Amino acid sequence: MIFAPIFLVIAIVLIRIYSNPSTRGCRWRMDRSRNRDGQTYFRCSACGAEAWVDGTTPPKICIAKAK
Repeated sequence: MIFAPIFLVIAIVLIRIYSNPSTRGCRWRMDRSRNRDGQTYFRCSACGAEAWVDGTTPPKICIAKAK
């Protein structure tokens, strides 16, 4: 019972460390039919931003906010 508050604090700290607020609203969707030249196409369903990236990992930043 005494460990519950400790685990709660640890969980909150880990969530704050590993969360990425710059892409919190972004929902990247891969569309393989639009891939080109070895790059993967992603479209954000939240803001409509489009990106071609190397590999299959979605962008780490919100492209709409960067413009």
